[in-house]
Amino acid sequence: MERDELRKRLREEAGGLGVPAETLAQAEAAHDWFLVPEWIIPRRAQLPAAQAARSLRAAEALLRLSLLTHPAGSARGKRVPVVFGTGGHRGEIGWGLTLAHVHAILTALMGLIAGQSPAERREHFGSADLAEVKRKGMLIGHDNRLFNPEFSYYAAHVLGAGGYRVAYAGRIATPELSYLVPAQGWAGSVNFTPSHNPFRYGGIKLSPADGGLAGPELTDPLEHEANRLLDALTPGAWPAPDALERMLRAQEQGVARVDLHEDYLRGLECHPVIRLDDLVRTLKGLPPAQALHWVVDPVWGASVPAYLRLRERLGASVLTLLHTEDDPYFGGQTTEPNEQTLGEAVAAVRAHGAPLKVAIRNDPDSDRGLVGDAAGAIKMNRFAPLVLRYLLDLGLDGGLVTTLPTSHMGPDYAARRGKAVTVTKTGFKNFRPLLRQGRTLVAYEESDGMTIQGHTLDKDGLLAGLLAVRIVLHYGRALSDLLAEMEAELGVYYWRQMTFMIDMTAREAHRRLQGLAAVQPGRRIQAGGQERAVAAVNTEDGFKFVLDDGSWMMMRPSGTEPKVRVYAETRESGAATEALCEAAKALALEAIRASA
Repeated sequence: MERDELRKRLREEAGGLGVPAETLAQAEAAHDWFLVPEWIIPRRAQLPAAQAARSLRAAEALLRLSLLTHPAGSARGKRVPVVFGTGGHRGEIGWGLTLAHVHAILTALMGLIAGQSPAERREHFGSADLAEVKRKGMLIGHDNRLFNPEFSYYAAHVLGAGGYRVAYAGRIATPELSYLVPAQGWAGSVNFTPSHNPFRYGGIKLSPADGGLAGPELTDPLEHEANRLLDALTPGAWPAPDALERMLRAQEQGVARVDLHEDYLRGLECHPVIRLDDLVRTLKGLPPAQALHWVVDPVWGASVPAYLRLRERLGASVLTLLHTEDDPYFGGQTTEPNEQTLGEAVAAVRAHGAPLKVAIRNDPDSDRGLVGDAAGAIKMNRFAPLVLRYLLDLGLDGGLVTTLPTSHMGPDYAARRGKAVTVTKTGFKNFRPLLRQGRTLVAYEESDGMTIQGHTLDKDGLLAGLLAVRIVLHYGRALSDLLAEMEAELGVYYWRQMTFMIDMTAREAHRRLQGLAAVQPGRRIQAGGQERAVAAVNTEDGFKFVLDDGSWMMMRPSGTEPKVRVYAETRESGAATEALCEAAKALALEAIRASA
């Protein structure tokens, strides 16, 4: 169906549903067809179901056409470059992520591998010999966003044409791929997900043979070459949409499929800390007075199949699952785990009669996990120190790795226990070299991602919940009680993050925030009626200012979205931290305006 016919159908269906004329006009003018689902989804329960579904399909048909179209024919009239941020390339579906982007990225990847020295290929892709790397092949998987199967089929086509063995794992969590790539001897994986980003976004994560997220030594040259290929891609060299549709249908029928969820769970059976079989027996055998109930909210995401298999082992009396339907719009909820979105899981554990309770909410690809119990959420800033304590109490040894925006609670606790602490830039890809050395016991980010020694080189949100269950069983006490005990020992760390939107690209925000370089040690900062002096400045990842009383503030732009993240921490109070966050935001906005 031609674009004009699709637009007419969308106007008829969505207009008849009640989508405002202004919204439709804005979608038409900007060629931003996601504006229609964004209006429908929050109101879906109150709308006529059949007509809402037809309106969504009409918008999706236009998005699908954008997906297939050569960048020069994009209705928005410009090409979006490939940018590898903290977790792969991300962009709006049909604009910042299209089949042309997949073509350029995977063609560049195959060229990079072919151009590596034998030693580099062995280090990153498991074999010095290029033919052996191709034989090892690539796993392809995705979360449940719009068109991810189509992206995957096209990726299989590109890699297969390059001589690579490929296998399609379908809907699968990022940590499953991270674990299974090295366990099964694959050369790497191609994973279509933008992690926690809203439903209008898509993404592609690349992992080498060790399962960790590809680091800058791979993604920097890959980004450069992919953009060169995009620039050189002429309309005449790009297939017509109907030809691409035929190819996708052929790939859907012919691609090799694998079901890997049981393989991941079997790996947890021999995990030195989780010991899944033993955990299942323990949980099912607990008397009522000691019973534990676990509520998981996988946010309609990629981890649903693995959790369903886990519930088969544990039984519904032990494990309750929320939101297991396949919904690419994630129920209209925010996809980033936070205290509010964990609320459903917290309410469910409160309603259960078991004396011990654990709740967790993952993000769509389940590389993050926000845990809690009947008392509420426990942010990774505070949960990771509990994990470190537990592992050290088990007799394990190793250091702590975290990031600059993360609370100082974990590093302070590790230092108290005599363990080494390493702090890096944001992004788990920066942990990969450290994790490969085997001396790190716990690695985590404030954004609810973590892994532990002997596990994956990428973060695992399923692991977070399993660790929470293990900790509660080990001590026989609630997570919130254990946290209160730790804070009685260390004191309370009042950490806060604030995000504000900006009307510019992430790259432009990076440029403008360089004005913060004028803030040097000795600069006085007013916040909440108090004045503090800047004692130290770190510019490794945005700008972090440590103040003379030990509190700190940090500003860094998102790598993929038009927003700036501001962080602050004090030992004084939540109100003091809030005031410091506001002061940091004001400084960031001042720098942005001054550099306009």
